[in-house]
Amino acid sequence: MPQTRQLSREDIMFVAGETESLYQHVGLLIILDPTSRPEFDFGHFRQHCIERVSLIPHFRWKLHEVPLGLDRPYWVEDEHFSFDHHIKRIALPQPGDYATLCDVAANLYSTHLDRSKPLWEIWLIEGLEGGKFAYLQKFHHCMMDGGGALKMIEIICDLEPDPPVPKEIDPSISEARAGKVPSYPERSRNAWRHLARLPGEAARSAYDILRPRILDQFVWPVKPPEDRAVVPVTSFNGEISSERAMAFSSVPMKDLKKIKSHFDVSLNDVILALVSSATRRYLLAYSELPAEPLRTNIPVSLRSDTDDSLGNKVTNTTVTLATDLDDPVARLRQINRESEQAKAKAHGGSKGVVELFQMMPPILISTLMESLPSEQAPQILGANLIVSNVRGMPVPMYIAGARIENMYPMSIITAGMAINFTCVSYQDCMDFGIIVDPDLVPHHHSIAGGLETARKEYLAQCRPKRKSTKRTTSGAKGKRTRKPVRRKKPPT
Repeated sequence: MPQTRQLSREDIMFVAGETESLYQHVGLLIILDPTSRPEFDFGHFRQHCIERVSLIPHFRWKLHEVPLGLDRPYWVEDEHFSFDHHIKRIALPQPGDYATLCDVAANLYSTHLDRSKPLWEIWLIEGLEGGKFAYLQKFHHCMMDGGGALKMIEIICDLEPDPPVPKEIDPSISEARAGKVPSYPERSRNAWRHLARLPGEAARSAYDILRPRILDQFVWPVKPPEDRAVVPVTSFNGEISSERAMAFSSVPMKDLKKIKSHFDVSLNDVILALVSSATRRYLLAYSELPAEPLRTNIPVSLRSDTDDSLGNKVTNTTVTLATDLDDPVARLRQINRESEQAKAKAHGGSKGVVELFQMMPPILISTLMESLPSEQAPQILGANLIVSNVRGMPVPMYIAGARIENMYPMSIITAGMAINFTCVSYQDCMDFGIIVDPDLVPHHHSIAGGLETARKEYLAQCRPKRKSTKRTTSGAKGKRTRKPVRRKKPPT
């Protein structure tokens, strides 16, 4: 007999945290080169997507919500599923350049997914300059996290233009099944059980958050209490509108790895340093750089190397961007020190505000998000912006025979934080997708250019210093001779 399948606590934040102006879906904008596939068109593309999406049962599931938001929704099968609702096409206006592509992609992103249907869309964007296409995948974050999204893309894509064998899918994905529609007694019983547990779970969660500080009081010598990091307010920490804008940039992986090795830091530290430099330059250009350093929220994956499921397995932590320091090397060092500590705490089970929200019923989370003052959100969430890094594929990939050139992620901006930097590694590049509220960040393309400036700035710091040695050459070409030393004659 089929059982009900309820959303997990990690998923519920994305459903209940959605408002008219805050979207909780993410996207991936992929540039396709069909040069080697002359027959590539929408019909060819659509048939390929239907074949691959049919391998992922999750794409036929929809939400069955509990009245009044008193409990977490359920996943159920969509009995009226149709690919026509989900696979669509659109053409770019002339000249079909990358600036136009950013505008169209941002427009497609800036609409809510229909909750009466499975929460995903695929768009083929035609008319890109050079005879290229773009593929935009939208899906709700409650379905999967960044790691799960890359696994989903790997199923839709191939490692060669004409794969010889059918696609093999991990059983954890192919054998997943939605639950049955819960009856009224089942739904009521589950809701009351979860509500009855809420006070005790909230108390335990609050204790887990405060426990490290309590234990520090019993250690001799007593550790001085850590001051809560100050989060300054900037021009992009305001009330979020329903509009979105996009910019993107690609950075060579060899340069990132060179900087990483030279300074003995992590790749994520280098990414944070580039974002720090680009954001700092943007604020300096408008005389808005605060004296206190900006802070960023970074997702930390809790997924093991052998975990092939699609769901959300992620927590969050905050790290300094050290924007108060002029020296780029000093900024990188400060970011490295704090990020190592933050990740260790996250993997060690350290809990924060997000974990406290996750145990609440959807109605309470929605009320908090609606009533959260935009000017106080950065203080409560502990960050000015969001930076996320997802590891992708190091080899070329294809969709319906068309070669993928770049993958630009599109992710969530939340209350009081109008910038999100998300990057994914693909082949020999790190592709950055920057999503902003254009009312709060009107010159967002300059931030994308700032990433390139920061890359050159850090590469210049990696060059070995030349030793200053004075030598003269004589005789045959390429031979060096020492300058003869003149001895003084003794006085007569």
